[in-house]
Amino acid sequence: MVDILDYKLERQVDDYIKDELEKDIGLTKQEYGFESYMDDYLKEALKGGAKTVNKTNFGEPDFNITKYSVPVLFENKLHSKYLIKLDSKDKIATSQAAIKNYAVNGALHYARTILRSHMYKDCVIVGVAGDNPNHVVQQVYYVYAVNGEPKRMPKYDNLHFLATKEAFQQFLNDAQLTETEKHQVLVKSQQHLQKKAKLLNKLMNNLNISTEQRVVYVSGMLLAMQKVTDVKTGECIADGLTPDDLHGIQSEKQSDSIKIINQLNDFLDKRGNITKDKQKMMMDSFEGAIHSDLDRDKLIDKDKIVGKMIQAERASITKQIFIFLYKEIFLQIDADSGSLDIMGSMYSEFLKYALGDGGSLGKVLTPPYITDLMAKAINVSMNDRVMDLATGSGAFLVSSMKLMIDDANDTYGINSELANKKIRQIKKSQLLGVEYDAKMYTLAASNMILRGDGSSQIKKVIHLKNRLNYILILMLINYY
Repeated sequence: MVDILDYKLERQVDDYIKDELEKDIGLTKQEYGFESYMDDYLKEALKGGAKTVNKTNFGEPDFNITKYSVPVLFENKLHSKYLIKLDSKDKIATSQAAIKNYAVNGALHYARTILRSHMYKDCVIVGVAGDNPNHVVQQVYYVYAVNGEPKRMPKYDNLHFLATKEAFQQFLNDAQLTETEKHQVLVKSQQHLQKKAKLLNKLMNNLNISTEQRVVYVSGMLLAMQKVTDVKTGECIADGLTPDDLHGIQSEKQSDSIKIINQLNDFLDKRGNITKDKQKMMMDSFEGAIHSDLDRDKLIDKDKIVGKMIQAERASITKQIFIFLYKEIFLQIDADSGSLDIMGSMYSEFLKYALGDGGSLGKVLTPPYITDLMAKAINVSMNDRVMDLATGSGAFLVSSMKLMIDDANDTYGINSELANKKIRQIKKSQLLGVEYDAKMYTLAASNMILRGDGSSQIKKVIHLKNRLNYILILMLINYY
């Protein structure tokens, strides 16, 4: 009888996986990457995903496979007890210690990093932990949203789905969410957003940001966090702003607010599908909110809401709001948040506060569950053209775009060339919004950009001059 020797090093677990991928699955050494060996696209998506406290470097999963339509990331650990760490609610723990020390937790951290980059829509993760060659445990998950708990796929733990394109596609078919699961993701995202919007409202009140400025303030900052991309080539020209870029320099040309304004101007300019008059209107709104009071760039004591987010004792009002938005809102937004009306939720929360003060922000927006219901009621599909003559925050367009994209993916297959081509067409030319109010126009445009749309088809007009040939399908009437 041959004695089975226990593993002494994590590298031995790595070697076990190499053998499994090559001998059992049939992959060649060129078809998977080990640690830092990965393609440039994945490396860019993992930027800022290191498991260190400051997370400044790009993350390095133990193995990666990018030969299929969805990336597969591995994280390996010595000893089976380090496979997975659950929190008090039986969810995969997200603490720094859990991410660093447990396989599934670390792999999930990497997956959420690439989803936050908006370079990938989904990801497969494999957590591996072993004591010896006869006792190696593996767990496979499908990760579809930054906020959502990943979907456990136990029948694929043997990794045979990695052998062929057909086997991998079958895995993806099985992994697709049911309507109930999709609804659960949306509800969780909405609950998270409402909770953080309420806390943000309190922070902005503490820092004396007027109610009429708040939602434009927020939309501008969220856009400034986006990567600056050339719309024609898709090339990333510059990274989006992060809290580390705001140094509180007491100079008009390098102040925190002017950095945000400059980033916004560059971001909108490089998109190439927003006309100069629209860009000027949006920038006027942003400057009127973010750069209207230079005292907000002065260093003051931290508000307790952001006390643990900022190491320095003092920070500008601009940075305090920016860092809250970055950590609690921006990093939680991803392409699979369904029909989540980001700016609409913010606006509605700020409206409650304004009305509570006896003031008014001027409009009451249709809630997302109503816009979802109405879009489904008229059976919006990928070949339809949707026009909203009172766009508001863009909630109807967000709900319609979600259904149209789902239809394209269902028809042509998720991430297929035909589906992606159709989705680009939907975003470019099949959604039209009309809004008279400059502030609401800015919110709608921001909302659609955050959802991956160019917003080039949101118009600011008082009335339509041209005759339209259209079919009126549905109208929402407010009764008082």
